[in-house]
Amino acid sequence: MMRRFLASVLFITSVVLIAISSYSLMGMFREYKQADEIKNKLQQIHETAAQPAEQEETQMPQAISKPYEAPALEESRPEAPEEQAAPAREVDAGLVALHEENPDCIYWITIPETDIDYPVMFRPREKDYYLKRDFYGNYSGSGTLYMDEDCDPEWGDNLIIYGHHMNNGTMFAELENYKSKDFYEAHPQITLQTLHGEETYRVMAAFTTPVYTGNDFAYYSFSVTGDPTVYEAFVKECLSRSLYETGETAVYGRRLLTLSTCEYSQKNGRMVVVAVRVHNKA
Repeated sequence: MMRRFLASVLFITSVVLIAISSYSLMGMFREYKQADEIKNKLQQIHETAAQPAEQEETQMPQAISKPYEAPALEESRPEAPEEQAAPAREVDAGLVALHEENPDCIYWITIPETDIDYPVMFRPREKDYYLKRDFYGNYSGSGTLYMDEDCDPEWGDNLIIYGHHMNNGTMFAELENYKSKDFYEAHPQITLQTLHGEETYRVMAAFTTPVYTGNDFAYYSFSVTGDPTVYEAFVKECLSRSLYETGETAVYGRRLLTLSTCEYSQKNGRMVVVAVRVHNKA
């Protein structure tokens, strides 16, 4: 009698656990599907607006709001001739269309021949606002790629962009592949469409690191310095941590782009890819 009772309890418990697991999996797949639908919608807006319906260059519209205030570094920042000499560039009409949908959208990032092809959001002084929100501000487990709230799109020495490492391979999951030098050699370039034109970056270093340990490499704290010594120390640290040599380096005045996602070989691990800007031809 007792055995029959225990068997019934175990059976019922198993059924309940299976039901809970199935419900959780269904919820996860629904979130994946919803995130894919939003991505496809945004890509459609981006690609449709970017099609050359007219031959005229796309200009920065007057109505676009400026969602940040650049710090007053003009007087204290040392000369950076390379950055100041950048030629005027055509603005991507697709990005402008998305910026009009949501002014927090200020970039579109692409790593050619990968699935990393997304808008990037910026909500200054609101930490991790898009960590669990989609492009439209609604809850999403996938979140949206977003730039660190302390970065400065105008004067920043380093743009830091975060994204989830999703199990279905979306968002910044493919950054994990930069552990392989072969992958880096096949994907050395990153394109960033901005509201001032296209910027091209080349990968300089790729490394993993724990965070929030109390003595970790605080790459996430380096954004605006105006100090060549601090800049050079950051570059040196990144190169020394890199999993392989890329042959790329950076001198003060060349903007850096840092991409960060979770990395699961260690507690609180992060996969970090640091790239240096190269000037686009006019």
